[in-house]
Amino acid sequence: MKWITFGLLPLTFYMGAPHAQSISQQWILAMAVKAESKSDTAISDAESGYARQLKLQGALQYGDWEGQLSFLYEAESGQGESSELVVEELFWQGDWSGWDLMAGKRRLDFGVSYAHRPVDVFLPVERNPVYLHTNEGVAVVSASRFTESGELSLMLVDANASRFHDTGLPRGLAVRWYQLGGVNEWQLLGYLDDQRGLSIGGSLVTTYGESWELHTEGRYQQRYKQWKEPSFPEAAAPSIEEERRDGWQALLGMTWTHSEGHSLIAEYWYDSRAWRAQDWQELVNNAHWYRDQGSQWDSTRYTWAAAFLGEGRNRHNLMLHWSASNHRYNPKLDLLYSPEDRGVVVTVGCSRELRGYWTLDGSVRYFGGAKNSYLAQLPIKTLVTLTTNRTF
Repeated sequence: MKWITFGLLPLTFYMGAPHAQSISQQWILAMAVKAESKSDTAISDAESGYARQLKLQGALQYGDWEGQLSFLYEAESGQGESSELVVEELFWQGDWSGWDLMAGKRRLDFGVSYAHRPVDVFLPVERNPVYLHTNEGVAVVSASRFTESGELSLMLVDANASRFHDTGLPRGLAVRWYQLGGVNEWQLLGYLDDQRGLSIGGSLVTTYGESWELHTEGRYQQRYKQWKEPSFPEAAAPSIEEERRDGWQALLGMTWTHSEGHSLIAEYWYDSRAWRAQDWQELVNNAHWYRDQGSQWDSTRYTWAAAFLGEGRNRHNLMLHWSASNHRYNPKLDLLYSPEDRGVVVTVGCSRELRGYWTLDGSVRYFGGAKNSYLAQLPIKTLVTLTTNRTF
């Protein structure tokens, strides 16, 4: 399925070249500089630094074909330069006997929340990043039938199309049922894949008047992978990833909007796959012990940094988002709080429209809170980003 996804790219441009006037396209040029300050943690030995980024992204449409390409260049201090050309999306759409058909590489984002989306079961993307990046889709063949109030979709999905090499991501069969009625919209999503078994998710969105909205979503996962919790440090046990069963997530949120452009979002979610607060505390204590013993323990200390790549982070999470728009200045504030260990992520940003269709965006993201919290152990303490982009 992966070779089909990438093989269709030159074919698409071949068909469009003789009829360039038939191609609908939109391009975004973005340039950014970011500066990172390292965190004072015993888990890793990250260094402060800065980077320059450039991204050119194009959305193209030709007949029944649509695609999105990105060229991303980055130069980091002390680490050299890197660049990549990414096919984020490339798919064909048509219809047959009352069914809408789609085949190719496409992002499948069915979540309804702001900070965390349990229903994004195929290839979750990082939510609300403050730096330039790419979001790839998955290889999918789907058939959808629409009614006056909803949609039924059958999908064959392979997440491995999102990489240039085999990484063993899930592939399987999914069914989605979406309904819209009055002030409510809801969906059910079932996904049976070769790695996690059965995943069942759903969401509900309800609006109240013109200002209030309530949303909820959740997911059950038959199997998942998580790193084994740490034991006493003298055992010198390396981190081990284990397969576990019956993981679930649940989110509840609300949105309030004002006619003058203010917007407020509040969300809480629970993730049973995550370690408990005492597990992160023991990891921090062990890391300090390894570092105090000397460099001969560094390899063991570094292996435990892999725990930050697990499927779950914190069990309990609270998010508060505020933004305002006056058509020129657009400030925003994000506050993520973990009540179990009192970890905090604060993001402050503001964007402004400039002349000539340019936009200037600045942001500061801080990771911290209680000294031994999960969020305070991340290698980056502060991330400052300045971005400018233009659409043409």
